[in-house]
Amino acid sequence: MELAITEFSNQLANFFNDWKRIEQQQQDVVQKQLSFEENLGQFFKDWRRVFINDKKLARFFNHYQSDEVQAPILEAKRQGLAVNVWQTAGLKNEEVRHSKVLKWFLDCRGDHGQGNAILLQLLKELPVLEKYQPQRYFATEECCPLGNQESRVDIEIDADEFLLFIEIKINATEGKDQLQRYIDIAQAKAKNRDWLIVYLTRDGKLPERYQSYEKDNKVIALSWKKLSKVLYEYTKGKEVNNRSIWLVKQFADHIKTF
Repeated sequence: MELAITEFSNQLANFFNDWKRIEQQQQDVVQKQLSFEENLGQFFKDWRRVFINDKKLARFFNHYQSDEVQAPILEAKRQGLAVNVWQTAGLKNEEVRHSKVLKWFLDCRGDHGQGNAILLQLLKELPVLEKYQPQRYFATEECCPLGNQESRVDIEIDADEFLLFIEIKINATEGKDQLQRYIDIAQAKAKNRDWLIVYLTRDGKLPERYQSYEKDNKVIALSWKKLSKVLYEYTKGKEVNNRSIWLVKQFADHIKTF
């Protein structure tokens, strides 16, 4: 007997909508300060109103396990579409490795063949710099912009129009006066150019004492999740069989949970 997928999908949608409704009702009940027994009783009273056809549910999962459904899934795996090379390569949460990969994507000279396009996608999200479209620039990782070995910038984008520093944090926090040193270096090196420091972290927040710089668009925070969205946006509408596009999307898949 053929499974009515559309009908079952609608039934599942109704189920979860009812679940949300019950959750909201439970919150309302708590606000009324009902006793535990009254609260529990109200839950089961509402729960009985939620219906799902167990026979159709069983047929759905049986159908999912059938050769008809599993064959294209297995074929996709054989073609390597389920693998994530960045996870397999062991990037894990190591900041230096992620710095190398991100710098490679942003480098117009990178052998990914995307030129400056990935950087331009990122610049759209950066205040002050979104107006620029540099064709040639220098992208460097783990560099010392003014030769000071104690102030290594994770990624530097040095263009004729602007200077961009990207400081990468995954599990670590800011070092002692680290951002302030980068601010001083950027001001000295950029001279008459626009400059910006991007603080790339899990939560996308700056330490409180630098928030005045954020208002002036000199230092901004960016989360890994936001960066993943930037990379996803870059891959939209592009050839899925292009290996570089595939790698960009995989990197976005990898970092979005940080």
